[in-house]
Amino acid sequence: MIAERYTIQPMKFEDLDEVIAIERELFLHPWSRGFFELVIMDKNNCMITVKVESKIIGYGGSHFLNQNSDFWIIKKKYRSVVHIINVAVRREFQRRGFGTIIVDTLLNDAVKRGAEFAYLEVRPSNGEAIKLYRKFGFMIIGIIENYYPQEKEDALVMGLDLK
Repeated sequence: MIAERYTIQPMKFEDLDEVIAIERELFLHPWSRGFFELVIMDKNNCMITVKVESKIIGYGGSHFLNQNSDFWIIKKKYRSVVHIINVAVRREFQRRGFGTIIVDTLLNDAVKRGAEFAYLEVRPSNGEAIKLYRKFGFMIIGIIENYYPQEKEDALVMGLDLK
């Protein structure tokens, strides 16, 4: 349960200093400012921040695939698919429900936009994230070998039917 008051807002360019600080804290290969700027500008993306008081403590993002292409998963065809591209919470705020808030917000936005299926990639070594995604009903649907080549680590692909 979350004791802190928090707000969820669309990510803005002025958020990027704090977002990049979190990105560098958590990830071995953080996204660049330029990449975040491109992601924020793309209307097919939903990028959000979570703030406690006025401090960004987490963020997340999703990308909507072209709705004119078919996406086949386990013999089912989906016309509208969302890719969860990033979920991050400052270490000091982890295991307090903020990851759940971020994923829930992204999935609710996806459903409002008509997405039928959501998927993401996660490191097999990231047990906490896998547990979070399973809580929403995500299931492992595949493995991408050597997805994280610097660490020689595969990625689990997890998917969720939103219909």
